[in-house]
Amino acid sequence: MERILGIDIGGTDVKTGIVSIDGSIESHGTIETRPEEGPDALAGRVRDWYHENLAGHSSISVAGLACAGLVDSRRGILYNSPNLDGWTDVPLGKIFGEKLGMAVTVENDVNAAVWGEYLLGSGKGTSSFVALTLGTGVGGGIVLNGTLYRGARGSAGEIGHHVILADGPRCACGSRGCLEALIGSQAIRARAARKSSGTESLLAGKDDHSVKEIYEAAAGGDAAAIETFEETGRYLGIGLANIVHILNPDRIAIGGGIAGAGEMILGPARESMKRHLMGDILQDIEVVPAVLGNTASFLGAAMLAAAGAGLTNAEGRETESSEDEEKD
Repeated sequence: MERILGIDIGGTDVKTGIVSIDGSIESHGTIETRPEEGPDALAGRVRDWYHENLAGHSSISVAGLACAGLVDSRRGILYNSPNLDGWTDVPLGKIFGEKLGMAVTVENDVNAAVWGEYLLGSGKGTSSFVALTLGTGVGGGIVLNGTLYRGARGSAGEIGHHVILADGPRCACGSRGCLEALIGSQAIRARAARKSSGTESLLAGKDDHSVKEIYEAAAGGDAAAIETFEETGRYLGIGLANIVHILNPDRIAIGGGIAGAGEMILGPARESMKRHLMGDILQDIEVVPAVLGNTASFLGAAMLAAAGAGLTNAEGRETESSEDEEKD
């Protein structure tokens, strides 16, 4: 059976995996990124991990690499990344390809994660699928009719930066009222501080509670914490309704650290989405948790690499390729 090397470069750690063409993870590990040492040094450490873990596996001819930031997937170039200071206009595909001795495809990490969820996780069985990751920021990715949609300049899926409130809070991108500015972790923490102020809430008197602490308070019945997640869910629901009106996907998945709040945020989000949808025909859109966790990006990157190489899965079908790859 064909195997692919999957790589997910984060600011602190790199997640690696040897993946079967059917999506099974045969080996996986974590390597320190140490971005200050540069991409060449990191590629060498990934190569070392690969050789140490190749025992018992046939040789691998292709790798998929996911990385946060602005990525040119056609040319394998990382233009810049918020997590990798100084990594500007880096030909990641070339650097890692030479170190590993194999073809390497490069993709934005959220796009890769969405592709992984689409093929192997919460998007299985759909044709059109959208996934959001909720954390410090709000990321997104889109699959339309079985194709990973990147847009005209490769930047499609910036769902966190569509505007919900024109005069809302300032977003890190410089705009106001973006979805990210309303439901990202900083927004949730600020909301909890406001709602608990002057109350008997466990959160009162502090404005630096983590989202986990706010969730634990809500799970214990704290009214201010519960209201915090309800309001966050209402804003998320408006964003989801916008996605449904524009893209009409079969299913939307929600992942990331904040999604760990589960139904505390997803319940209000579904209710809010349905209130804002145009008609009954749209009411059956599913909103579900993402299921692949921190394996999604290297799995998706591996599957994209397999598609680009024309490899077949266990059922003998060629893995789905992106529209841009098919046109090249």
